[in-house]
Amino acid sequence: MHLYANISQNYRSINFNNMSIVNPNYRVDPNLKDEKGYSADIGMRGNISNILTYDVSLFYINYNNRIGTINLSDSTNILYRYTTNISQSRNLGLESFAELDIWKLIKGSESKTKLAIFSNLSVIDARYVNSKESAYENKKVEFVPPIIFKTGIAFRKGKLSAAYQFSYTAKQFGDATDAIAPSNNGINGMIPYYYVMDISADYNLSKVFSISATLNNLSNHMYYTRRADSYPGPGIIPADGRSFYCTLQVKL
Repeated sequence: MHLYANISQNYRSINFNNMSIVNPNYRVDPNLKDEKGYSADIGMRGNISNILTYDVSLFYINYNNRIGTINLSDSTNILYRYTTNISQSRNLGLESFAELDIWKLIKGSESKTKLAIFSNLSVIDARYVNSKESAYENKKVEFVPPIIFKTGIAFRKGKLSAAYQFSYTAKQFGDATDAIAPSNNGINGMIPYYYVMDISADYNLSKVFSISATLNNLSNHMYYTRRADSYPGPGIIPADGRSFYCTLQVKL
C-alpha cells in the first residue's frame, strides 16, 4: 500500500487581446479577471498479490474569481449567455478505482488468463461559495456532474482480449444559476443523466497483423452531453448512437 498527498497552486490566465465574440447569444465580461486558487489531494493505492489493484483519493479544489456562465437578457429582451467571474468556488470529491481478477483469485496469481471486474467512481460536490449574488450562492458549478461511475469486465487469454464497460453520468447544469427548464433556443437548461455501454475486442493474428473491433453505445441510448452557444448549435448536441468500428493493424 502506498500513501500519497499533493498540494498545488492553480492559475488560469485570460488573454484579453484574443477575445472576440460575434455570436449575439454569447457575450463575455470585458473586465474578466484571472482565476487563482489551489488544489490538494490525499489517497492510497496498492496491489495485492497481482489480484486486486486499487486507488482511492480525496481531493479539494479552490478557485477565486471562478469563471462561469449565467443567463441574462438585454434591453430588447433577447436572452444570452454571459461569461464572467461568478464568485469563489470549491470542489470536494472522492475518486476511486478497483480491479479484481476473478480468474487469478480462483486459479492462482501465476495464471496467464485474465478475467477481471473493474469499477471507477467519482463523487464530486462543486459549488459556488461566498458569492455576493444570492442567485449563485451555494449553487452547483456548471458542467460538473456529481457522480461518474464506470464498471465492466475484462478478459484476456493468449492472443485474444475483450472488454465490456458500462458508464453512468449524473445530471449536471449548464449555467451558474442551476436553471432546470430549457430555453426556447436550447442553449440554457439542465443536462439530464445518461448511460453508455461499450464492447471491444482485439486479436493478434501474428506478430505483424492484428484486428480489433469496437461496438459503442450498445443500447443505442439517446443522450447529449452539452449545450452549444454557436456552431454546430445553438442548442443541445446529441451524442452518437450505436456505432461499430473494425480495424486491421499492420506492424512493420
